[in-house]
Amino acid sequence: MLQRHRSKIVGFIIAEASAIGLLLLAGSFAVSFRLTDATLALLVNGVTIAAAAAVAIIPIAFFAVAPILPGRR
Repeated sequence: MLQRHRSKIVGFIIAEASAIGLLLLAGSFAVSFRLTDATLALLVNGVTIAAAAAVAIIPIAFFAVAPILPGRR
């Protein structure tokens, strides 16, 4: 049980750190550079919004769903 809990925490930390890193990278890119191409600006804004949504959804996906324990009924 402890090993499963530990692997779940490690998976959460990796997923959340990746999403936060992508959010910071895309957000800083969107703010720092003046994008003249409308398609590129839309793409960067979309990636930023998707990363922000992922940062909000990942904790819910990892911890809000109760685990199904084998052998219990």
